[in-house]
Amino acid sequence: MNIISIIIKEVKQSFRDRKSMAMMILFPIALIVVISAAFSSSFSSSIDIGTPKVLYSIEGSGSTSDNFRTSFIEKGKDFKIEFTKMKDINSAKKKLISKEYDAIVQMKSDNEIEFYKSNGESLRAGVVESILSTYVQEFNVVMDISKVNPKIIGSLLSDSKNDYSTITSVNKSSQPSSLDYYTIAEIALIIMYAGLAGLYGIASEKNSKTRDRILISPVRKYEFLIGKTIGGVAGTILQIAIVILFSKYVLKSNWGNDIFTVLLIFISQIIMAISIGVGLGFIFKNENVANGIINFMIPVMVFLGGSYMPVDGFGSKTFQAITYLSPVRWVNRSIFDVIYNSNYSKVPFAILINLSIAVIFLAISSLLFRKENV
Repeated sequence: MNIISIIIKEVKQSFRDRKSMAMMILFPIALIVVISAAFSSSFSSSIDIGTPKVLYSIEGSGSTSDNFRTSFIEKGKDFKIEFTKMKDINSAKKKLISKEYDAIVQMKSDNEIEFYKSNGESLRAGVVESILSTYVQEFNVVMDISKVNPKIIGSLLSDSKNDYSTITSVNKSSQPSSLDYYTIAEIALIIMYAGLAGLYGIASEKNSKTRDRILISPVRKYEFLIGKTIGGVAGTILQIAIVILFSKYVLKSNWGNDIFTVLLIFISQIIMAISIGVGLGFIFKNENVANGIINFMIPVMVFLGGSYMPVDGFGSKTFQAITYLSPVRWVNRSIFDVIYNSNYSKVPFAILINLSIAVIFLAISSLLFRKENV
């Protein structure tokens, strides 16, 4: 009963504290809205390469040249390619060198196709080359078939309805938008600041001398420690739940199909954050020192975890290796894998890391608390 009373007291206190409420509820919501809007363009998967401009000529005649016209030139227009018929190859090459056009495609009288592009990398020329390569492969298949059954070549070449190539964005729908990314990232960030609640929960009792009065009563030290820790965890869970509900139903953030696992990961992070704060409250007698250390630790961990900006592929291999030391990285990555890939492989590691850190700090707290005289 003593533990339950302390837990209820901590939860009530967390919701009565306006500063805590603003920090844990209003601040993350504001961060999600502002940062996701500011970095929305960075999460866009579309690339505007402009309109490829191509000079072309068809010297031959017959079904082969007609097929080239319908299967390459006409279909190329569906890809927003601008085709211009050329008169002279030499003047066309000059226009290519001056980068007035991106490529030249010439079908000779013997049905041989020549392709020219300017030196250097050009996405527009690359698009044209890829489409031309697809057409050539299709045409070669038709020619191979004609060797077995020559009578069918006419119907194959004249069939303009066949679409032998498609462009598909691989897994486009399973990529987080800016809003989706920063919803998870900023909640993970603000949870780390819940460590301050754990720290102040211990320091405030000590400063106001209420801790001694509580321990004089029939409350044991372990009950006090457990009650303060669970109370801080419960209060933070309720506050974060409000942020999650707001992001899901008002901001329309994507939480996937298994929000239970996501919440489980966040709860393990909350336990870790509160435990760190409680531990530092016992390790350092001076509240200001403990506050300074926790305010130094949190930005480092959340930066390495990708809560300020995505860090996957950012920096050197050494930097990437260092990011694995941040528990926030494991939280973020495991949640994103669950939501977008239905991959649960990182979940046990994320929870185990969080709870292991929590156990270490709580063990230190218990040891130091035992040595204190009331």
